[in-house]
Amino acid sequence: MRRTGLTIIVAALIALPALAQQEYDFNIMGTGARARGMGGAFIGVADDATAVGWNPAGLAQLEKMEASVVGLFNMQKYSSEYTYGTTTEKSSESSTHIAPAFASFIVPLKTGTRNIAFAVAFQRMIDMGNKAKGTEEDYSLGPYSWTYEAKGGMDAVSPAVAVQLGDNFSLGMAANFYMNGLTYDYNETYTSINSWDKYKYEEKYSGMNFNAGALISLQKFSIGAMARFPFKLKVDITETNTWDYTANGGNSGTDVDQMSGAEFTMPMMIGFGAAVKPTDKLTLAADYEIRSYSNSEFSYQGYTSDAGLNDCNQFRVGLEYIMAGPNAVFPVRLGFRTDPKTYDGFKGTLASPDTSQASGYVLTGGFGMVMGRMMLDLAYEYGKVTPVDVSDNIGGTAFAMMAEQQTHNIMVSAIFHF
Repeated sequence: MRRTGLTIIVAALIALPALAQQEYDFNIMGTGARARGMGGAFIGVADDATAVGWNPAGLAQLEKMEASVVGLFNMQKYSSEYTYGTTTEKSSESSTHIAPAFASFIVPLKTGTRNIAFAVAFQRMIDMGNKAKGTEEDYSLGPYSWTYEAKGGMDAVSPAVAVQLGDNFSLGMAANFYMNGLTYDYNETYTSINSWDKYKYEEKYSGMNFNAGALISLQKFSIGAMARFPFKLKVDITETNTWDYTANGGNSGTDVDQMSGAEFTMPMMIGFGAAVKPTDKLTLAADYEIRSYSNSEFSYQGYTSDAGLNDCNQFRVGLEYIMAGPNAVFPVRLGFRTDPKTYDGFKGTLASPDTSQASGYVLTGGFGMVMGRMMLDLAYEYGKVTPVDVSDNIGGTAFAMMAEQQTHNIMVSAIFHF
């Protein structure tokens, strides 16, 4: 029994779990609990160690050597509901995982009256971790238990530099060297017939691109711009399927498929941000980012095809309010961002469905503590998207189907000043 992992993504109307396992967040942006607590509206702020990913020009604002580390806890729930006449079926699947999100080391220097900063960072651009398990029934083989675990993501090591060119103007650039990749294992165990089926899928990534930024900082207002330049992400794929059904009169074996030298075109991404400080304690910020995934292509052995993805243009807004204590400072944050998906939705009626781009939203909040040379931050993100919501009347019988994904992220950051 062999699985075709390269075609595992199917429509949510047919198999929601496949969508749950394969749809990753292509809304590439920076990270850090402070910025994400503000909804990700940070291109026009970019005044801490996470600026490497948001707007490298912001690094020129730093005056002390510092290091940062960011961790992520993610929980996702996929649920569906199907109604036909008086029959209603509901299903849900949940997964959790912990992943590294970011780490950096910044060295700012003075050149006369101007600042220059050097940095190196690790960034998880797209997190692909996932973990789930369950039980199902096969009509011919009987009941079985299954486990699914995905690890890794699209990571990058990013050296960066920023230069203050004027009292209020700075430029920055980072080079991103991509590495790591995705590994997932899917196993089925048929206890009643003493048989099993194991499938392993691996992707290894490599490539390099640049992102550049500019920042104008005035006393009460700042504006920033950032560009991630397009590049070809090289992808090597290995699929291994091992099975044993001999106890049930079947066969056993191992099958390995490899695809080396495939390329995926990552598009140009451009972002703009602004921040205003009505008071010394309050910061309001907003970003808009354009990600042209409709220009992405997949190439392999001389054949090139359209990747079939939607653009992911995103709006982000957030605020930070600082409360001062006798020995520490306590910032609180709120934010919102849109959550466009690369795939289409399916809504309305079967006769006249709305198959426009699926899109959701993310609500964020967070708080922090600044004490001495240490800054600790915590952020929470709640995201929701409903790609399938269709109802109709089939031969006089009411029909409805809904599929929904909810995401909970907890991000923890620590920044140390030296």
